[in-house]
Amino acid sequence: MKATLMILGTTASEQTATFEEILKKTFGPVMKKDGTVDYFPTLKEATGAIGKAFSDSDTILFFSDIHKYAETKEILCKALGLELTVDEALLSGALRSSSDEQQEELSFNVCHAGVAAGGDVFSLTDCLYSGFAVKRGRQTVMLLPFEESRTTALVGNLVIPYMNERMGTELSSAALQYFYGEKLWASVKREKIKIAIAGTRASEIFMKYVSFSRELTNRILLVNKAENRGNMPPNEYVVNLSITAAEFMGVPYGIAMSNAYYSGDDPSSVKTVYITVTNDAETTVREIRSFYGESTGEFLFRCCSEQCRLLSEVIDADAGLIKREAPEEKKPARTGKYKALIAVLVALILLVCAGGGYYFHSHSYTLKNWVNSYLPFLSASEESGSSADGEASNGEASTEAPGGNTSEEDATNG
Repeated sequence: MKATLMILGTTASEQTATFEEILKKTFGPVMKKDGTVDYFPTLKEATGAIGKAFSDSDTILFFSDIHKYAETKEILCKALGLELTVDEALLSGALRSSSDEQQEELSFNVCHAGVAAGGDVFSLTDCLYSGFAVKRGRQTVMLLPFEESRTTALVGNLVIPYMNERMGTELSSAALQYFYGEKLWASVKREKIKIAIAGTRASEIFMKYVSFSRELTNRILLVNKAENRGNMPPNEYVVNLSITAAEFMGVPYGIAMSNAYYSGDDPSSVKTVYITVTNDAETTVREIRSFYGESTGEFLFRCCSEQCRLLSEVIDADAGLIKREAPEEKKPARTGKYKALIAVLVALILLVCAGGGYYFHSHSYTLKNWVNSYLPFLSASEESGSSADGEASNGEASTEAPGGNTSEEDATNG
């Protein structure tokens, strides 16, 4: 089996890179050899690639940006000759779990409940942004929303089981479930650190989540005691827990995860979990929301993945900051240092000579005048030496003069 993955309505960016990597790890065993995931801002730009995909792939998975999801459904179904219908059961569920603002959108019905006639539906418990799979000749076409948390749940819970059962594949959801746990282990191993987690009911679920890696489990220290929340808001409570955990265990990072809270009296409504990471400088808080109707167990499992994601991001950011602030090593450059010193000395000598020359010239001085005025001892020694030289010269003349003078006079007379 060969599968092609296309992402529509957006372009590749830093925000999409991580999720693209997750998709590659998940569908890698059935993807084409080059293993690429293609991005197309519009469906029109994807026309050529779609034609090629139908010629060399058994399955084409389209992922559409959720902001253009309804438009993509309509154009894609029309282009492939598929009948787009609105599933009433999905529409009812979408109306129940959506906000009034969402329901005012003109494309609401198609966006959330539009499916290809005769196909199989992929939908979460909130019935929002439903996808589908449909056979077209020998190929299977799938359309799913492109939004990490939602797409991860759809692919892991529905798409992979569908492909393994219908197409004979042996795909695993491990990359979807434990990608950020693996990423955390890589960061912890690289930095050689340990983490403290505050002991709450949620921490037991987190420790179970990271048990996929014994090495990572050994690096996470559980603080068994935790103060009661009392009337403190849950987001503030987890901040105190993570700070206390790091300080109590004497490690650079502390983490905490709250229980799942829901508003009102409906347990199936949207729940909220707060996760925190404390380092030496600050505590980072992130709010995670469930899908409407998502079970507490599934939601908390997903929160464990998000906790690993946040912690690895903080560790990597700290490591990058330390690297940027570290002074660069400078190699000794003796030759350059000596050259610079020599150049300075030469410049000073030239400056002194130039100044002296200008002074002598402007005052009609000679070097001898200057010596007589400022170095009399040197002048006296010079005069003494000159006198001695004169006497020696006269002696030599008395020895040679007679012969020399006679010869000179003879030549003149001649």
